[in-house]
Amino acid sequence: MRALSVVLHRFARAAEVELKEGVIAAQRHIHATPEDAQKYDLKDKQIVKVAIETGERKTVFDDVIVRVSPKYAWAMHIDTDESNAACAVPGTMGIILD
Repeated sequence: MRALSVVLHRFARAAEVELKEGVIAAQRHIHATPEDAQKYDLKDKQIVKVAIETGERKTVFDDVIVRVSPKYAWAMHIDTDESNAACAVPGTMGIILD
């Protein structure tokens, strides 16, 4: 377990796509700078679990991909449905689990 904080951000609905069938679900992911990745011993494209605890729920997000780039700011992104189910709000803190 890595005891560190991950700030949760929900995906914004910046654009709409009309589908005749199917669904698009964004993959939950962590954005990290190369310095963040080195500090927390993370690698680009690594898959991790992230635990969060809100007043209402404890939730573990599995299959969270780490994305490393100097253009990124340290944050975890989940979709609105996942955020609502976990009772998470922007700024909720999490812990990366091995």
